[in-house]
Amino acid sequence: MAGGTDILLKIKQRLISPIKIISLRGVPELTKIEQQGRFISIGAFATLRQVKESALVQQFFPALVQATGRVGSPQLRNMGTIGGNVCLDTRCVYYNQQAWEGAFEPCFKRGGKRCHVVKKGTRCYALFCADTPPVLLALGARLHIAGPVREREVPIAEFYQDDSLCCHRLQADELLMNITIPIEQNRVSVYSRFSMRGAIDFPMVGVAVTLQRPDNGHLINPKIAATGLQSKPLRLHTLEQLLAGKDMNIGEMEKLIEEGIKDIIIARSKGMSSNYRRSLLKFLIERALGECILKAEKMK
Repeated sequence: MAGGTDILLKIKQRLISPIKIISLRGVPELTKIEQQGRFISIGAFATLRQVKESALVQQFFPALVQATGRVGSPQLRNMGTIGGNVCLDTRCVYYNQQAWEGAFEPCFKRGGKRCHVVKKGTRCYALFCADTPPVLLALGARLHIAGPVREREVPIAEFYQDDSLCCHRLQADELLMNITIPIEQNRVSVYSRFSMRGAIDFPMVGVAVTLQRPDNGHLINPKIAATGLQSKPLRLHTLEQLLAGKDMNIGEMEKLIEEGIKDIIIARSKGMSSNYRRSLLKFLIERALGECILKAEKMK
């Protein structure tokens, strides 16, 4: 256990019953944030507050500062770690609400054989709702993982899987050690999200956008990722391809965004229909993209 802000809550909700809990907070090497050549290395046990206040992160990855600043509350950010946020479990009101226990037949995530969100569903549709992973996806981060037999390094996109019961590929005997993010000159980044509450809440939808400084009014190398839509964070590759090289015309971009997200499968959640959540996604992409363009233009 690192920060414990997720696992301790699960224990209180009787969702898990570990026999032993081992604290890893006494490993200072895993809390460092440092520059290593053309990369920034962030220890997996660095607290969210530590990441948010890091001068290196503020200089090179403003979107990560925004994302870590939206997680929970100051108390939670003082305890919670970026590694824990990357490995956060999927969420669903039928799973994470202790007060509802016994009111419904157990769902897939509670060991049952039905999904209460998608009627007649044959699998779990709990959603991944962490703030930092879409930013790390858009920034091209890589994860360094250690186990008893070997160490491995994987792109963060390959770390996740489309499985709401276990959304990541971290084995039970493995430990996430650190996160490395490449430094790119003339890159701007923005994170934008919508949540039901202004604080201490998970995003209903969150969007990260990065851009290179525009060339003659054209979008260069846009990268867009989202959270809160499926059982894992998503890179929106189709939309990126549609936007790449296009004029920075707001009206034209709105049409391309609508075209680029129309085929994304979006689950309903907390009483919000898929269509409404798609509208939220479109709005957040437009807002984040607009902010990125303004930032990029100031770099000229």
